[in-house]
Amino acid sequence: MQATREFTRDEVAAHNNASDLWIIYRDKVYDMTPYYESHPGGDAMLRRAGKDVTNVLSTVDAHAMPWSFIKRKLAECYVGDLKK
Repeated sequence: MQATREFTRDEVAAHNNASDLWIIYRDKVYDMTPYYESHPGGDAMLRRAGKDVTNVLSTVDAHAMPWSFIKRKLAECYVGDLKK
């Protein structure tokens, strides 16, 4: 079994552009680069690249879509945990 990778906030913050877009959600780290171009709010996603989106994800009206879709996308893009 492979150990879970851990990343610091600074490491995640370095992935902050359209060709390398990571986010933090609930202390998990996700590489959203493959999804960025098809995300309906691409520019909004880019503004949050390299940051914690925990509060944003649950408060944006457009994210009221079925959580099963969001959870599936997050699972596909998971790269590790946020280092405590």
